[in-house]
Amino acid sequence: MNMPGATGFSRLNDRKVLLAQAMMTALGLALALWRAAGSNLLRSDSPSYPYLDPSRTIGYPAFLSFVRLVTGHVAWAVPVQMTLLAAALLTLGWSFHRFSRRPLLSLAFQALLIGSPVMWKISALIMTEALATACVALWCAQLLRMLKAPSRSGTVLLVAASVVGTIIRPSLAALFVATALFELAVGSRTGRGRTLVVIGAGMLAAWVATPLGLYLVNGAATTSSPLARGVLQHTLFCSPGGMVRDADAKFVELNASPVRQYVETAPPNILPDLKRIYSGELRFGLIIPALGEMHKLESGWQTDPIIARVAKERVEANPMCYAKSVIAADFRMATYGVARSPGVANRIRDFIAAHPPVRVPAAPLLPRDRRDSLKAANEFHEPPPFPLPPAMPFKVTDKSPLLLILITRLLFSGAALLGLLSVFALAIRPKIALRDWNSVAGMAALGAAFHGMIAITAIVELGLTRYTVPVWPVVCTLLGIAVLGPFGTHSWQRDPALP
Repeated sequence: MNMPGATGFSRLNDRKVLLAQAMMTALGLALALWRAAGSNLLRSDSPSYPYLDPSRTIGYPAFLSFVRLVTGHVAWAVPVQMTLLAAALLTLGWSFHRFSRRPLLSLAFQALLIGSPVMWKISALIMTEALATACVALWCAQLLRMLKAPSRSGTVLLVAASVVGTIIRPSLAALFVATALFELAVGSRTGRGRTLVVIGAGMLAAWVATPLGLYLVNGAATTSSPLARGVLQHTLFCSPGGMVRDADAKFVELNASPVRQYVETAPPNILPDLKRIYSGELRFGLIIPALGEMHKLESGWQTDPIIARVAKERVEANPMCYAKSVIAADFRMATYGVARSPGVANRIRDFIAAHPPVRVPAAPLLPRDRRDSLKAANEFHEPPPFPLPPAMPFKVTDKSPLLLILITRLLFSGAALLGLLSVFALAIRPKIALRDWNSVAGMAALGAAFHGMIAITAIVELGLTRYTVPVWPVVCTLLGIAVLGPFGTHSWQRDPALP
């Protein structure tokens, strides 16, 4: 027996579905903009973007410069980037409807896409997440079109989304791998070589975009990378044994050792949170500015070669500890174990009340970093985003309701498992019905994108909630395709409206 509501939804034509999706998305955007009004747009690393810090890829700084040029006020970047994100999410939702032809599922899919409070909250900051998530959403939207109508021009669009995404956020380089995997699975044998050349050219373009952009703006192609700082944070909680060779390494270990000993006394369920708190304080509040001062440097990015040498020594001294830390960070992000619930926050408060935390000395910002922070504060009309004083990180706040965290963890974990199983399914192609093959290949590509982005991030990060935001469109798309399975072969038929 058919329910009247379900029948009504099933009779919605494309125009009404698109209108409903657009209204849902516009409402979500309006609510997000309202909540963001008056909030602080800056975080401690925000000033590195508008003033072309050589350690940043060129994509987001170029976007900020464009907004400043067009509007005269770079603070307009936040509503602009949130609007672009909403448009990309609507594009993905519409592509899902064109793929599924199930109005009720399409509306549910759109509600899921726009229903992440964390995504909208992080998108209201001068950070890369909003644009990176928009690029991932557009890549997913194009992949859905390719499931019904694979084409060379479609592949070019996938590569274009990967290029733009990578120059905004380097971890999105995983989209190139995912695109190549999809093409190898569904592309014609005769055209694979040319397709791989296009993908390789896209990767090269993303690689050279930053030095070329810096050269055009500054007259010098000098670049750096936050890679070493990221690797260092994993090693701060690993004992280097006797492998401390020089004054810089000794300085790092002298300050990391008491923190490590304190953190090791904490219960396992709060250990990751304490590591994340102390990692920021050690690296950005002390180690980077102090080493810069010792070596008479102007900016934190100039310490990267020093940090890289120290981090390399620490990894070599205890490689298994580093590997375990990376794997743990990967698992936490893949299963959304990075969010702090009220219960975890209370346990942290109880622990630090019973065990007074080790205080990390605070070093003053290096000259250029301080100038950029003050300049950003003036331009955005916000307080200077200086590193927090040592006592502040332990004002632990509740992050998200437990129910929301549990639901999100279930969604992330399901997508992680589906992605892995789909990649495995490529190895047993003869056992899969031909009509479903494109969808299996698409889910495998999404799985490669999901795990690739998270793995790249885990190599250099302990895992913060914001690093999971660009993965959200992949999670929704993976689950959306999987849910369509029980509805039969109609979902895999070609859409006559597609070229």
